[in-house]
Amino acid sequence: MKKRHVVLHCFAVLLLLAGIGIPFGSQVSAEPASNVLQVNNRVKLLITKKNGFVHPGISVDPYRLQETRRQLVKQKQPWTAYYQAMASSDYASTTFKASNLKAGTFDTPKDSTFKKSSQEMTLSADGFRAYTQAIMYYLTGNKQYRYNAIRLVRIWEHMDSSQFSYYADAHIHVPVPFYYMVSAAELLKYTTVNDPLYTDPDKSDGNTEPVNLNWTNDDNQKLIQNLIDPVMKTFLPSNNKYFNQHLYSITGVFAGSIFKNDKKVYDQAVEWAMVNANTDKPDINGSLANLFHQVDGKDPRNPIGRSYVQHLEMGRDQNHAKDDVLDLIGIARILSQQGTRIDPQKGTVSTAPKSQTPYEFLNNRLLAGIEQFYRYNAGYTIPWTQFAEDGGKDYPAVVANGTDKIIDYGGTISTDSRGRMGKYFSLSELYDVYRYQEHMSKTKLTKIAPSVVHAAENLSAPIFYDGTTLTNFWGSYSDNKMTEIGCEYWLSIPTAIRKDSSVTLPVAQPSNSNVSFSKRGTILDRVRAKFVNKKNTSFVRVQAVKNQKEIKETDYDRLYPKDKTTVRGGNQIALSSLVKGDGDAGYVTLRIRSNGKAKLLISGGNSNTEPYQQVEIPDTKGQWINLVYSTRDDELSSRTAKQLGYMDFYAVIAGHSSTHVDFDQLVYINRPGGIQTSVPAINEPDDATNYLIKNSSFEKKLDTTNTAGAVFSLEDAPDGMKIDQRGVITWTPNERTAKPISVLVRVVNNGIVCTKQLNFAVEDTRAQALQAVLDAYDATQTYTSESVNAVKQQQEKVEELLKQDNDAVFLETLQTLADKIDKLELLNPKLSDGSLNYNAYDSIVATVTGMAKSSLGNLIDDDPVTYDGNLLTPIIFDFGEHDAISASSFAFEARTGFPNRLQGANVYGSSDGLTWTLMTTRPTSQTNSIEKIAVKDGVTDKLFRYIKLQVDEPGPDTDPAYPGISSRGEFHIFGIRYETQ
Repeated sequence: MKKRHVVLHCFAVLLLLAGIGIPFGSQVSAEPASNVLQVNNRVKLLITKKNGFVHPGISVDPYRLQETRRQLVKQKQPWTAYYQAMASSDYASTTFKASNLKAGTFDTPKDSTFKKSSQEMTLSADGFRAYTQAIMYYLTGNKQYRYNAIRLVRIWEHMDSSQFSYYADAHIHVPVPFYYMVSAAELLKYTTVNDPLYTDPDKSDGNTEPVNLNWTNDDNQKLIQNLIDPVMKTFLPSNNKYFNQHLYSITGVFAGSIFKNDKKVYDQAVEWAMVNANTDKPDINGSLANLFHQVDGKDPRNPIGRSYVQHLEMGRDQNHAKDDVLDLIGIARILSQQGTRIDPQKGTVSTAPKSQTPYEFLNNRLLAGIEQFYRYNAGYTIPWTQFAEDGGKDYPAVVANGTDKIIDYGGTISTDSRGRMGKYFSLSELYDVYRYQEHMSKTKLTKIAPSVVHAAENLSAPIFYDGTTLTNFWGSYSDNKMTEIGCEYWLSIPTAIRKDSSVTLPVAQPSNSNVSFSKRGTILDRVRAKFVNKKNTSFVRVQAVKNQKEIKETDYDRLYPKDKTTVRGGNQIALSSLVKGDGDAGYVTLRIRSNGKAKLLISGGNSNTEPYQQVEIPDTKGQWINLVYSTRDDELSSRTAKQLGYMDFYAVIAGHSSTHVDFDQLVYINRPGGIQTSVPAINEPDDATNYLIKNSSFEKKLDTTNTAGAVFSLEDAPDGMKIDQRGVITWTPNERTAKPISVLVRVVNNGIVCTKQLNFAVEDTRAQALQAVLDAYDATQTYTSESVNAVKQQQEKVEELLKQDNDAVFLETLQTLADKIDKLELLNPKLSDGSLNYNAYDSIVATVTGMAKSSLGNLIDDDPVTYDGNLLTPIIFDFGEHDAISASSFAFEARTGFPNRLQGANVYGSSDGLTWTLMTTRPTSQTNSIEKIAVKDGVTDKLFRYIKLQVDEPGPDTDPAYPGISSRGEFHIFGIRYETQ
């Protein structure tokens, strides 16, 4: 989705819009394989030049399209693999299908108006199907394909041009379906047909009359009058839309203007795409020159001290940044196919000797911006300038107001959707262009854009797994609407690609959904990790370190030695292109091997980020194992740890630097293409210590799940410690331990390995053991009465057992006391600014209305990019029937780019949830800064069970089509929590 007011977080998208019959990437076979290779030369391409345009030239290079067919006739790769995948898609079915056809008619629209978003879905379905059918006709000469394509186009020729009206986001979602429909018409117009009268052998829809398959003047006139002109006039007329929205619009403009031979409109769109100098919203200008922004080396906000290119929308999120990448690559291809050259400063169409291709423009700006995108989404740190900060007189802050200035890219770079790259390794367009069209040497290209080169050298097959969804590259770029162009590039692949042995397309459909570290992994610390290729196998080898602080991000340090402010390092490697699951699907394994015991820290970033999982790696003696870890949201290591949905970062820690771990691939569990098995688990607390007494026998049955028939074993166990196949540990220690000893438990079940480190402390006497447990209690802290009473009651039970004979009962009771001390809850846990950490424990805020309780952490993470949601009602915190809050002030910070959505907010308190007292001295203002507002005199000493955040004087709506939305990036409570009972 491209709406500015909606953010979709998802681990896997698999949509089949059955109501209008739109198939997406999971549908990978429609035609039998025996019917796929029927390519021949029967149909001619009528290459025509008129008014400076070449036809057909919207979506394809006509000369390369001819060459593609020649390669297919010879059954050459990679063309054959792409063709087979396209031909196996539902879009290429010879059975006629239409989403906007009135039943019982040949070409009458079911809905001839265009006033609502549902119509863009039907255009998406019909447009891409018509385009596919037109391509299939040219390649095979099968008239059924031409019949299907021309019938679909003729349905849309009969739209009512007087019934087009703009609706919210139409300029985002209409252009690309429109592009494909017009491209289908372009191909039909400029391809030959012999014996044009054709009757569909399928008579089921009642159409038995022969159909003229020729493209006629009537077709041309009706398509322009009833679809092209009203779409361009109604949905695509402006040059002031936000970043990717601007690019979508002009993609449609290019399609319509080329089809119509409208040089004036085309030339204007070229300037809009390259520079867009006359836009009235320069800060959100989606042109190449602005969106891939040249950051001045003298800008004091610039962390590296020299000029570089920054992809601005990466500050918003990576999914929309990806849209920019695909759109700009597609637009550059359109211009290149038309032979358009660019003025090197103005970005206008030029025929001057110093004019440039769109790829050369601004010193290869397209390549530089896309390299930054690929690099960051592979896991590397990249330079980032925060334009919302004030850089002084010459570099003022870019200030957002949420309405005419929606600047949600001005803060830190966004981690939202980082690593979501699984769909975009099936084509190597950018690499191909710079190597074989711009004739850049491989050495230079690798130096300028190493991540683009790496992607081209590690392509996916045309039918591939995106996460665990088997996906066809043909039509797969969009989630739920056809909003990206690009898959058609395969029709224009240069033949020179065959001479490049480093860029080889896998042609076979993968047998599993495993994610390879050698293909999708990233080496962050090149001193402590490397790619290894041995005997037809490849993997990543990671050298362990004793301390995570030793791990550096070596490439960044080498490239940008002047940067002393950007935090980086802490992980040796990263893995992208994941699509994580949750619940029962929230487990993966790593196929690894080691030469020693180590700890694996798994996190969501490479900036000393808190790991969300810690997994013990056993000494596998050089043998490969599948080591499991959890991606479930309810099994994170702490309440503050965060993970990403599409990538992980890994740090290997061990006591010996000679320890190394080899990473082969990540394997999904109980998801398509993965291992189908029950997941063994050891449910003991992490880093908990078991307390024992010298010469007293110890027995512990581990809390496990899915371990029936599993094999249990111990590593680094002291003499005499054993574990049986029920998971029962027994040991009689014969000496006191100076410090706890650590033992690794390994469980293997159905080839899946899970591990847990257990700690054991041995004391000479029961009294010493009790004191060792009580030493963990910090008497200087104030804890909740409930958790303290639980400790006191358990301590009394332990003390009663001090002089009794049964050691087993004593140790079990003592262990329960240790667990309860570990679970003590502070009454007033604090954030770094001294405010109340109301998300420290689940018990502090009993319930929340108006927002998801799971999003509370977003309001206290000091990151205004994360926020509470796009809300329409007040938020009410209920601190429970036994607790209340007094406050002296509150701190607010708007979600980045949307200060209007926090404007005019007040805080209220209540004891019963019915009668409310205004607490704040004034409502929030429209500001992008942190705003601390005092509590009114006479209210600071009052206690409230309920706290309500309510917008009383709302700011202007970001989009009038979506009124009343409020959101907060940060909300801090400076106050004290009291127990009322």
